[in-house]
Amino acid sequence: MICLPTTGWRALALALVLFPIGLRAALPAGVNQGEFLGWTNALSLRDDHGKTMAVVVPGIGGRVVQYSRGGVNVLLENPDTNGKTLAQLPGGFWVGGYQCDFGPGLLGAPERQAVWLGPHEFLTPRDQTVETASPLDVVTGLRMLKSFTLDPDTGALGVVQRMVNLTPNDARHCLHDRTLCPAGGYFLAPLPRQSRHRAGWSVLRVTPEGSYFDGEQPTANNVRVFGDLLVAQAAGAPGKLGTDTEAGWVAYVRGRLLFVKFFQVWRRAAYAGEGHTTEFSWNDRMAALELFSPVTTLPPGQAFDFAEFWQIIQLKNEVMTFDDARAAAKKMPDSPFVPKK
Repeated sequence: MICLPTTGWRALALALVLFPIGLRAALPAGVNQGEFLGWTNALSLRDDHGKTMAVVVPGIGGRVVQYSRGGVNVLLENPDTNGKTLAQLPGGFWVGGYQCDFGPGLLGAPERQAVWLGPHEFLTPRDQTVETASPLDVVTGLRMLKSFTLDPDTGALGVVQRMVNLTPNDARHCLHDRTLCPAGGYFLAPLPRQSRHRAGWSVLRVTPEGSYFDGEQPTANNVRVFGDLLVAQAAGAPGKLGTDTEAGWVAYVRGRLLFVKFFQVWRRAAYAGEGHTTEFSWNDRMAALELFSPVTTLPPGQAFDFAEFWQIIQLKNEVMTFDDARAAAKKMPDSPFVPKK
């Protein structure tokens, strides 16, 4: 058993060995275990007011399949794959919700399905908290650990994603969060004051010779820029955009719910590809919010954490236009993170 650097994760590893799934003690407050959308052993976290709920399914990669307020899920659900597991569909299947993977460029590789869709071990160490642990990834030699803690008063969800190097050599990777929401809403992202892109953002162009991100003169029918705020509607022809924002937040607003994802940003760090800290893609069914950590070199036995903080804010009026979305951005609370130097 590997010795993990911090007490909380070491406790998770030890407990998974000493208390196999099904033999754990009674669940702590704010945690329920049972069936959800056909998956068994789903773990739901609830606030003390009955307004907000997060549901984690360890059996499909330690994935968050619901984050809801007032019964409305801000994450995308795919009814066609409800209850499905990798044991039933070893070729893989498409599930909505949130998942985190190793990068760069590893998302969707068939030989990595155990991390992306396979069963993860889990622990409920304290009130309103679930921790999950992936099997060893055969491609990277890494293990993915995740912690989810729901604030009992506000319903905010703290998310910590950790990659641990279990190889005898240095490993150089990043963490890649992909969160799917229903289409039709508006993506919000602050543009950086200094950017590798002339426009502060870029859009994916597809040509017969290949694809590339255009940051010189990016345009899209579903995108508007209001000063330093980029607003993109998840509607129209499929597309993708990105930005190297250092503000440490993105949001997606649909109806009367503003879903905010705060995340850690490391200034002057090496980010993969175009240097984006966040990307957004869409089609007629889904809106994908993607967050990236820097590419990090991990010595053997060492770990790297990428933390996020989620909130759902209920708005007074429904968001129907780009101007409505711009106004919703003014409801943004302060970030809990200070950018890393």
